[in-house]
Amino acid sequence: MPIRVLHIIGSLRLGGAQVCLKQIVEHNDDPTIEHYIYPLRPHPVDIPIDGRILHRPYPHYDLRKFFAILRICRDQHINIIHAHLHKPILGALLATFFCDVKVIVHEHGAIARPGLQYALYRRLLGVLKNRAAQFIAVSNAAAEQLTRYAGIEPARIQVIYNAVDTSCFSANIEARRRLRRELGLAPDTVVVGFLGRLSYVKGPDILLNAFERLIQIHPECVLVFLGDGEMNARLSAQAAQLGIARQVKFLGFKENAADYINIFDVACVPSRQESFGIAAVELMSTAIPVVVNPVDGLAEIVREHENALVPQTNTPEDLCACLVNLVENPDLRRSLAQGGPETARRFAVSRLVAAFNATYRQLVQSD
Repeated sequence: MPIRVLHIIGSLRLGGAQVCLKQIVEHNDDPTIEHYIYPLRPHPVDIPIDGRILHRPYPHYDLRKFFAILRICRDQHINIIHAHLHKPILGALLATFFCDVKVIVHEHGAIARPGLQYALYRRLLGVLKNRAAQFIAVSNAAAEQLTRYAGIEPARIQVIYNAVDTSCFSANIEARRRLRRELGLAPDTVVVGFLGRLSYVKGPDILLNAFERLIQIHPECVLVFLGDGEMNARLSAQAAQLGIARQVKFLGFKENAADYINIFDVACVPSRQESFGIAAVELMSTAIPVVVNPVDGLAEIVREHENALVPQTNTPEDLCACLVNLVENPDLRRSLAQGGPETARRFAVSRLVAAFNATYRQLVQSD
C-alpha cells in the first residue's frame, strides 16, 4: 500500500508555504507516496498545483471544514496529515483525537507573527504539541521560535529548508528584453525590484522610502513591485505623497514571476520578519544583485559581498546606501550575480522532496 499524505493548508494564495507544497507534490517521483491537498479556502488560487485537490465549499470559519478532515482521512485511508500554517495545524492536531493518523506540523513562520490569532495559536500549540508526530521548521531560526513560543523540545524538530526551482529561476536575456520593452523601460533605466507579498512584515514601505532618497542621487532609477497584498493601496498612496509615483510601478501578482524578475537590475529584500526567505533565493538564482536585511532565517542564507549586500540597519537610509553602492559599482553587481546562483543550488527542490519522502517513510515505519 502507498503512503497517503494529506496536506492541509489555509489557501492556495501566494506565499512561501504554498510554493513549498507545490514543489513537494509536483516534483514527487516516488510511486509509493501519494499526495492529497485540502485547502480550507478553495478560492482564489494564485498558485495552481497539479495534484489531487479536494475542494470543500464551506464558508470561512465553518466548523464543517474540521469534520471534512475526518471524512477525508477515513475515505482516502490517509496515513499522515502534513499541516501547513496555523489554522490547518490546530485542526490537524485536534483531528488526532478522532482518527488514527500521524501529524506533521510544518512551521513556516506563523509562530512569531503579531496579533491575537497568532497568540492563540502559540498557546494552543503548546497545549497540543504531544499530538504531533513530527515538527518541521523551514530554518534554524524557525526551529528556535517553536521552542521559545510553544515549548517544543529541540530534539523533536527537524529543519528542512525551503527550496527554489533553479531550472525556472535563472537569468533569461530574451525575457528581460521582451518584458522591459512591453513595460516601456528604456535600456538605460535602472530597475530596482521587489518580489513578494505586499505586507508589513515584508517591508515594502521601507524600500519605498529608500527609493525616494535613491532617485535624488540617481534619477534614472525606477522601482518595480512584483507581487500583491494588503498594502497595495497604501503603498500607491505613499508613492504619490512622496511625489515619486511616476517612477514606481506596481505589476501585481504574475504567474510567470520567474520571467518578470529578469527586468530587475538590482533588488531589495527589506523584510521585518522572515522565517526563510524564498524571494531572496529566487532573486539570487536569477543572478540579480540583491540587498537583504538578514533577519531570522535570512541570516542563514546571506553572505555579505558574496551573494548580497547587507544594510547596517533595515532603515531607508541604510537601504539607500546599499542601493547606491550597487548602482554605481558594476563590478560589485557582477560579483553578486555570480555568487547568487551558487547559493541557490544549496536549496534545490530535489533535496526538499527527498527529505520529506524520508520523513514520511520513517513515520509510517515507526508504527
